[in-house]
Amino acid sequence: MNYSQRLQNLVLHFQTELNRIPQDEFSAKSHPAKWSKKEIVGHLCDSAANNYIRLVKIALSDYPIPIEGYDQDRWVELNDYHNSYDPYDVIQLWINRNVQISTVLAQIPEEDYTKEGILPSGESVTLEWLAADYIEHMIHHFRQILGNERIETMINQSKKSKVEHS
Repeated sequence: MNYSQRLQNLVLHFQTELNRIPQDEFSAKSHPAKWSKKEIVGHLCDSAANNYIRLVKIALSDYPIPIEGYDQDRWVELNDYHNSYDPYDVIQLWINRNVQISTVLAQIPEEDYTKEGILPSGESVTLEWLAADYIEHMIHHFRQILGNERIETMINQSKKSKVEHS
């Protein structure tokens, strides 16, 4: 599977949908302890930052390397996505980080997708598994933001559509 192209397609589809969400809905919290849609996108920015490092380290290593975890709640809190970012800025940050990941995924030779990393649990996973898991994690959170029905339609479209490279 071409993970770079799939990620590009999803980002294009999700970007359009995110920009349609009214600002008050995007920033609203259903409960003080729950993330707003804006904070979920912020979390996806943090996920992108962490996974970019993981993907690059595994791609450049000749032996399995440890994959560090991170405290997602503390990252969202420290970045203060709810108060310090307007919707456009957090969406643009998410897009830019995913463009960077997509570029890296496109540059990794196919044979390197079998290189391994070691999860905090001790389980070995391939770079291919990590790329697929990253995309599935993103889809999971977009189901929360946009709803299952809209997501399934977009996922099917993203698998079919082609992204032109400039």
